[in-house]
Amino acid sequence: MIVTSETVVKVSDVDEEAGVDNPVFSPSMNMTEIPPSLYITDIKVKKTDSSALVQNGKLLSSNQDPPTTEEKFRNDFLLPEENTSLREVFCDQFKKCCLCSKERCNRIIDKILPCYKVLRKYKVKEDLPNDIICGLTVGIMQLPQGMAYAMLAELPPVVGLYVSFFPVLIYFLLGTSRHVSAGTVAVISLLTGSVIAKITDVYKSNTGVDILLNNSINANDTGDSAVNTPNVFVLPDDVKIGIAMSLAILVGFTQIALGLLRLGFVTTYISDALVGGFTTGTAVHVGTSQVKNILGIKIPRTDGLFQIINTYKYIFLKIVQTNIPTLVISIICMALLYIVKEQVNQRFKKKLKVPIPIELCVVVLGTVTSHFWNFNKRFHVQIVGDIPTGMPTPSYPSFQHVDVYITEIFIIAIISFAQSVSLAALMAKRHNYSLDSNQELLAYGAGNVFGSFFSCYPYAASVSRSSVQESAGGKTQLASLFSCSMVLIVILWIGYLFESLPNCVLSAIIVVALKSLILQFMELPQIWRTSKYDFFIWVVTCGCTVILHVDYGLIIGLGFSFLTVVIRTQRAVVSPMSKISDTEVYRNPNKYILAKEKPGIKIVGFNSPLYFANGEMFVTKLHKITGVKPEKIKKQLRRMAMKDVLTTKDNFPAEEDTEGSTTEPATGAPINTVMNGHVTKHMSTRADICVVHHIIIDFSAVPFIDSVGAKILKQVFDDYATIDIKVFLACIADDVWSVLETTRFVEKYSDNIFTTLDSAVIMALLDENKDFLNAVTYV
Repeated sequence: MIVTSETVVKVSDVDEEAGVDNPVFSPSMNMTEIPPSLYITDIKVKKTDSSALVQNGKLLSSNQDPPTTEEKFRNDFLLPEENTSLREVFCDQFKKCCLCSKERCNRIIDKILPCYKVLRKYKVKEDLPNDIICGLTVGIMQLPQGMAYAMLAELPPVVGLYVSFFPVLIYFLLGTSRHVSAGTVAVISLLTGSVIAKITDVYKSNTGVDILLNNSINANDTGDSAVNTPNVFVLPDDVKIGIAMSLAILVGFTQIALGLLRLGFVTTYISDALVGGFTTGTAVHVGTSQVKNILGIKIPRTDGLFQIINTYKYIFLKIVQTNIPTLVISIICMALLYIVKEQVNQRFKKKLKVPIPIELCVVVLGTVTSHFWNFNKRFHVQIVGDIPTGMPTPSYPSFQHVDVYITEIFIIAIISFAQSVSLAALMAKRHNYSLDSNQELLAYGAGNVFGSFFSCYPYAASVSRSSVQESAGGKTQLASLFSCSMVLIVILWIGYLFESLPNCVLSAIIVVALKSLILQFMELPQIWRTSKYDFFIWVVTCGCTVILHVDYGLIIGLGFSFLTVVIRTQRAVVSPMSKISDTEVYRNPNKYILAKEKPGIKIVGFNSPLYFANGEMFVTKLHKITGVKPEKIKKQLRRMAMKDVLTTKDNFPAEEDTEGSTTEPATGAPINTVMNGHVTKHMSTRADICVVHHIIIDFSAVPFIDSVGAKILKQVFDDYATIDIKVFLACIADDVWSVLETTRFVEKYSDNIFTTLDSAVIMALLDENKDFLNAVTYV
């Protein structure tokens, strides 16, 4: 198949499916052989007159546009940017704020008080009965859980009732979730107890005595029920409540600040794997803290590093002092709770309109039996003790030793919000309504600030109670008012009836409630199959939380999560790509059939940001995938040039100039060689070593690039240009283009950037055969 510079090549009888694989040429020609790489199999040409025209190395066709560079495409189609000054933006926002209309007033009220929008559209006949039943059901759960979790926080049980009432009222007004049940939760209670333990260490150092934190000890305890250790100081309840109030108001101000700064998105940095590992590790801490109450022994409260290890050390030292009646009561309560919750409520969930309130039943049964059998005096069973009746007197937080727990303030603020908003988002998705994370921050912050004046510690949304509220048919957050009414009745009138309640009953409720958190271990095999990174995040976070401490576990877990992100970008995949036959799709030929490479063209895909941390890795893998390393090729060219120079010296004498000096061929310059008695000129080139003439990099999966990444690209382009290999980019995102434009990369390489891989491939084929195409016209 041959052609001269005068040849006219006509495309005829082109099969619509096959393209221009076999053009039929005119018979009368002065012959030179056509380069095999001229066959452009990717171009589909239909049977039309003048269907394809190639002139000066470019393809012109009524059916196939020329290869389009990214710069030309943007010049033709990109909308002009509006250049607005900061002053204009400020003025526009100020005008919007000054607008006054009925619709705007309603929007502002709906934004600030989401309950107003719900009440305006409230359907009394349809929603009110469901909300009443749901609210009373959750309120019944609030009573025992509130008292139990307050004991977990090393506070009097009545404080848990306060937390279940005062902050919940504020969340009803400001919160956007219609199905979460706010109040006491295990994780926040444990963290609050940790803060109180830290302050206790300060008192210990100041007083020089051993301190035992045990809320169950009261003035009515007998000598046998008290601790036998000499010089024991019990931190007064009013001091502990003051610490909890200070913590609540500071956590509240932190959450309000985050909400005003529109930082509700910060929870996106806390992955599900991290939350799962952290909550499981925290559940181990919570369960460990209740062992002493279940066994009926007295041990000092431990805190800091290796807290669980130290706690079990004290437990085993005191295990011989186990109170058998307390242990029996604990076992009976845990058995009843497990049987009813797992075997009755769960098994007959569809048949039961409302789950059996077994926690309340156990509390009532334990209180009645303890009161009439006088467990405290006869068997030395620790009881709740005095529960004040009536509303607490508002007071200011004490703000004592705030510097000791600065870190815990931020940890509790983030953890409580993260747990609550993730649960609220799940509920909102199920019931098709929107959730404002920034408004949720304001709601929880305001609730903590308000509750801090009424002896409350930080609160959050409870998973177990929220699930009951949803399954019981709750429609709106109005259900929380009815649950608060149940708590209010206990606070005002009947709280004293629970004074004989054994502490071990509350501990049994806490331990059984931890079952779902502990069983998150069962999800590890599925997490391993889904993502190895998530698996290690879960394991590292849980392990550090259990072995070290709750605070350290969260911090290390966050650090490790960020580290995995860096590792993922540094281990990004750079893979070869080829076009699948009869499609417009490019895939890895090692994984897909019918993927064929174009001779001399290497297409490479990159699926990660290109930035300072993985730039060198990108270059190394690019050299490996393409099989072309510029430095290596240049070394080979220099060796070939030197070899040719030596060959020339052996066959020809050195040429003399007019002054009699001799000149030798320079490296890379044309070299005279003898072939069949004729002198010809030959130069060692890249084509003598490497068949690759174009490299195309697919940037469709690159979300962003930094200035270092742009420098890396410039280096790649320049290095390959030194060995006569062109590099093209394709499918660049707008953000990437902006960086390349700012770094003046586009100014130099605009002709090497294309909108699609097809355009880049076609241009590479045309570019390689431009000398031939300059002499050929398709008509």
